[in-house]
Amino acid sequence: MHWKQYRDYFENEGDSTSSRSGADTVTHAHVEMLENKIDNLALACQSLWEIIRESTELSEEDLAAKMEEVDLRDGNIDGKITPVAKPCSSCGRKTSRRRMRCVYCGKPTDDPSEVFGRK
Repeated sequence: MHWKQYRDYFENEGDSTSSRSGADTVTHAHVEMLENKIDNLALACQSLWEIIRESTELSEEDLAAKMEEVDLRDGNIDGKITPVAKPCSSCGRKTSRRRMRCVYCGKPTDDPSEVFGRK
């Protein structure tokens, strides 16, 4: 390797390192933002559960049973709430329940409030 190639290599390596650290900073900020959202959702869920529990006769067991029921709606007990695709009433192709319109034909979905398989 010629001396100029070494110099170019090390100059470019420095650029690459600064790019990586910039990407790391962006990734870290994104992860931190997601962690904050999760923490906020957990706080909201806990607060809502405490209001419901204090206002009704529901127990922790009732909550666990309902969580299992909702978890099973997609056919898997995996600790996730997964929207189930449904056929479009216009073109018949499966489309996400989260969408207000079919991604294939553009027609409005039947019931956008039924995101997770139940109103």
